[in-house]
Amino acid sequence: MSENQPLTILCIAVALVGRPFMIEAKRLGHRVLVMTTAKRLNEAWPRDVVDDVFAVPDMFDETVVKNVVSYLARHQRIDRVVPMGDFDVDVAAMLREHLRLPGMGETTMRYFRDKLAMRLKTQEDGIPVPEFVHVLNYDAVNAYMDRVPAPWVLKPRMEAASFGIKKIAHRDELWPHLDKLGDKQSGYLLEKYTPGDVFHVDSVVSEREVVFASCSRYGTPMLDLNTTGGMFTTRMIERGSADEKALQKLNKQVVKSLGLVRGVTHIEYIKGREDGKFYFLEAGARVGAARIPDVVWHATDLCLWHEWAKIEIAQGKEPYVLPKVRQDYAGAIITLARQETPDLSAYTDPEIVYRQARKNHAGLIVRSSSQQRVEELLNQYAQRFSHDFAAHAPRVEA
Repeated sequence: MSENQPLTILCIAVALVGRPFMIEAKRLGHRVLVMTTAKRLNEAWPRDVVDDVFAVPDMFDETVVKNVVSYLARHQRIDRVVPMGDFDVDVAAMLREHLRLPGMGETTMRYFRDKLAMRLKTQEDGIPVPEFVHVLNYDAVNAYMDRVPAPWVLKPRMEAASFGIKKIAHRDELWPHLDKLGDKQSGYLLEKYTPGDVFHVDSVVSEREVVFASCSRYGTPMLDLNTTGGMFTTRMIERGSADEKALQKLNKQVVKSLGLVRGVTHIEYIKGREDGKFYFLEAGARVGAARIPDVVWHATDLCLWHEWAKIEIAQGKEPYVLPKVRQDYAGAIITLARQETPDLSAYTDPEIVYRQARKNHAGLIVRSSSQQRVEELLNQYAQRFSHDFAAHAPRVEA
């Protein structure tokens, strides 16, 4: 195939995500196909730029997905397969292996989807992780609980973010959970619950080098949001601060350890409240969710989706050039709202650059040249959102 011939890029999307990637890939002159699930087929895909959208009954039925894509490939060449979200990473890696296409294969994929695999690999490479044990051998689990004091968290190895995580207060509480899991127990690990602030680093990686990384801190950690309620906040931290320097260094070590050659990453870390040390929590080889790429874009002018599209298309055949990056700060606040269409008109600060337009959700993104101003606004809005919108009794610290 000619180097200048347009590529056909198959985007795997179990949910309505990745539209900026698709738009950029089309702008760069390539064909874009979208494979989704039947229930998502009629959603708001960017059909003005996408060449085709098709559906499979079950994205996680490997045989069906493989057969559908192989049939599609009889009549048109497929050059790239790219996952749009965390749940799509496994499917994309399987298809790349089956079709023998460039990109992350199933071995490296495990380090970005399997919480046990990523912990074992980073721990082996000397990177701090909270103490953990695979839920496999009961003697080993009991020895772990004898050695590591409660509380712990029971985590599914292959879920995304904090889905399916259970906080365990004492050892007698663990066994009923394992009984319910039955034969699925080996798909879990038990980890020390580490109190502290949770950070995320969102990176662009080219030829194994982190060429861009934005460091941010959540307000209420996602685990606490899912278990005790609250509202989502995130903000970029001060560039050049001790925390930012430590995270930049640790993030490079993690990316190297997990073996990503090129792409984007969303990696989470926790700063232990007791010892002040950063620990690796988990990594995703994809763009972050919850408006995180919008926060990065408003602060820096860099669209993670667009850069990912460029890198996936080039596959190292052309040198990646990072665009000029602005050095502002941004943050976001989002909450489930009592109102179907929340009225945000009372929020008039000039730093507001985005207003959430999703049913039963209220959200804002703010931007400033001052990190302290972003922090101040998020703290104010957390209190106001609690009164104006929040659909439950939340924790309001931002």
